[in-house]
Amino acid sequence: PLPRAVMAEKDQYYTQKTANGSKIRERNNWLICMLYVRQEFQECLKVVEAVLRETSGMCEYAIYVKALIKRQEGQVQESLNLFQAATCLNPHNVYNLKQVGRSLYLLGKHRAANDVFEEAQKVAEDDWEIWHNKGLCHMYLRQYDEAVKCFTQANSIQRHDVTFMQLGKVYGLQEDYKSAIDVYTEALEFSPQNAELLTTLGILYLRMGENFRAFEYLGNSLTHDPKNPKTILAAGSIIQ
Repeated sequence: PLPRAVMAEKDQYYTQKTANGSKIRERNNWLICMLYVRQEFQECLKVVEAVLRETSGMCEYAIYVKALIKRQEGQVQESLNLFQAATCLNPHNVYNLKQVGRSLYLLGKHRAANDVFEEAQKVAEDDWEIWHNKGLCHMYLRQYDEAVKCFTQANSIQRHDVTFMQLGKVYGLQEDYKSAIDVYTEALEFSPQNAELLTTLGILYLRMGENFRAFEYLGNSLTHDPKNPKTILAAGSIIQ
C-alpha cells in the first residue's frame, strides 16, 4: 500500500474519539504513520498495540495500519478480519472498504471482493482504484466485457500504466490482439520508456507474425531494461 494512503488515513483519524470520550493524541497516529512508512513494522506494531490497549480496541487508524502490516507479512485472512473490524467502526470509510475488497481478492474470493468494491463506489463513485480492482475481479471471473468496461472507466478517471496493462491482458485473453496492441500503444504515449509495455507489444507483434515490428519494440525495451530475461528470450527467438 502507498504511504500516501496511510497519510490520508492518519489525517482523517487523529481526532477520532474513544469510547470514554477522550481524543486519541495526534502524536500516536503520527508515530504509527512514520514507523509504517519507514517499514519499521515491529516497532510500529508495538505502538499500535499500546494505542489499542489505551482505547479499548476502538482506534480505527491503529487497526487499519495493523491490518496493512499483517497482510504484508502474508497473513491475509487476519488482515481481512482487522479491516472488517475497522469497517464496523466506520462503515462509510472508503479506505476500509477498499482494503476489505483487496484482502478478499488476494484470498481468491473475487465475487465477494467485487461486491465490496460495489459498496465502496456508493461512497466514492469516481475512484479509479475501485474501478481498476473491479476490473481485476471481473477478469478472474472471466467476465471479460465487464472487465473491459471497468478498466476503461478507471483510465477515463486517471490513467495508470497498470490499468493499461490489465486492459490489454483482457483483450489478449480473448485473442483480440489488435485491440490489445491499440491499448498498449496508447499507454506508450504516456510512458514511452516503460520496458514492460515495450516488451508486451513486441511479443504481441511476434504472435501476429510481424517479426520486424516485434524486434523494434523488443530492442527498444532492452535499451531501458537490458537484463530482462523475457525480453531477451523473445528477441532471441526472432534472431534464430
